Amino acid sequence: MTISPETPAFFGARFSLYPMTDRYVPVILDAIKGLKDTGLEVETDDVSTFLGGDRDRVFGEVERVFACAARSGEHVVMTLLLSHGCPGETYCEATGDVRPAPSAARRNGKTGVEVSAQWSLYPLGRPEYMDVIDREIGRTREAGVFARGAHFVSALHGDLGDVLRAVRTSFDAACADVPHVAAHVTVSTNSPTPSGRS
Repeated sequence: MTISPETPAFFGARFSLYPMTDRYVPVILDAIKGLKDTGLEVETDDVSTFLGGDRDRVFGEVERVFACAARSGEHVVMTLLLSHGCPGETYCEATGDVRPAPSAARRNGKTGVEVSAQWSLYPLGRPEYMDVIDREIGRTREAGVFARGAHFVSALHGDLGDVLRAVRTSFDAACADVPHVAAHVTVSTNSPTPSGRS
């Protein structure tokens, strides 16, 4: 398939939800309820769920799903893979603008869900990729969610909405400079392990 320069870059997210409880089935099913009614492309299998389409809606649904699972009170982890412009994908609908999506779960800009996260950014196909990564790590510092650097990841901490907004802002900024960008995020809440423990 030939893709013209005017074709919007493919964007999508793939997530897996891991509630640390023997009640994991209802926690997961409650969290992903309604995804098929969002107008997004949704594919769920026994490993993960793919969301494709409008960028604002995708990020909004990822936030909603994790917040719902977190409010179960159980220790919950989510892995999230983001991809923009993968040359192995077909084109998709317009990805929306770069403003964070509004969320009904937020009160005063917050979700009320405190999270720890580990984030990695991959600007692909550019020799100066480390400059982009360093710049975007700096952007998470400015956002106030950067906790520390660690092997292969940046540790982030804060309200779920703030953390995902910082990830989104850095991801979008990288996409403005690099045609193919991927990012991996692991988010945890309600952990019995104190945050920041080495």
